[in-house]
Amino acid sequence: MGLWVYESIGLLTHRLIDLLTYRPMDLLCILCLASCVYLALYGCGCGTIPGQELPTASKGYILYVFARRTEVMIDFCKRDGISRGTKLDVFRMHVPGMDEPVKIGEVTVGEVGKKMSKAKVTAITSSLQMERGDRVFAHPVVIISDASWIASRMPAEGWRSDLSLPEERDWDSCEVISDRQAGMTPEIRQLVADTDAKPIWHPSVTSQRGDVFFRKVFHIDAEPVAAKISVACAGKTNIYLNGRWIGEAKEWPKTSSFRVNTFPERGRNLIAVHAISDPRSNAPPVLFLALTVQTEFQ
Repeated sequence: MGLWVYESIGLLTHRLIDLLTYRPMDLLCILCLASCVYLALYGCGCGTIPGQELPTASKGYILYVFARRTEVMIDFCKRDGISRGTKLDVFRMHVPGMDEPVKIGEVTVGEVGKKMSKAKVTAITSSLQMERGDRVFAHPVVIISDASWIASRMPAEGWRSDLSLPEERDWDSCEVISDRQAGMTPEIRQLVADTDAKPIWHPSVTSQRGDVFFRKVFHIDAEPVAAKISVACAGKTNIYLNGRWIGEAKEWPKTSSFRVNTFPERGRNLIAVHAISDPRSNAPPVLFLALTVQTEFQ
């Protein structure tokens, strides 16, 4: 250690002794001023007080909201598995008068750092403004009924469990039906607004006569942690996920929802639907379905 360091320590020591002995009020003023500066820098949202941490249940918090409120800093980083373009949902976990978390909006990751990342606000879904401490979660994967589904009148064994079928070329691509033909009720319109699910049916079937079988193979890149299926279909309907029976929907024109205890798997999955005909029903031949899968990062 250099001589100048010892001299500096000695000078500061004598100065403090002098202040304590002869000018204690000056020392008190200095300490108060230092405290005010410290709080101004760290206690009002401009930084983090050393040793003060956000709840440690898991990562996924907003650390800082920029002045224009168009960008935020989050504590997810490269080692968490995010990358440029990753979509995240922002929630306020505790809102007075609400029994469950409230979604505030959505952000998209722009710059990924070693300890934190910057994200751009891409959607606002609440009157609440994003604040430091709000939670961020992976944007859910949503599988919807659309023209990519296939349908059959007489499927072979394994149609609801096998990812690949030898006779799959004999299946037909589903037809998207117009909203007018689908007979959408307010509840179904809300499902469509939330998920963009399309009304589909077998292209050669125009009535409730005869059962129709649907299937869709999809891929999930992340680790699923929760899943929910919402469905509305003409006639009684059985839903299967990777060969497991999920539930029976028979409340047309209302939507039926199922919490999926056996989550989809990371990788390839299969959702299958058996629509059982009901000639007495006046419901249009149509299937609305949305599978929402919440995932987590690595």
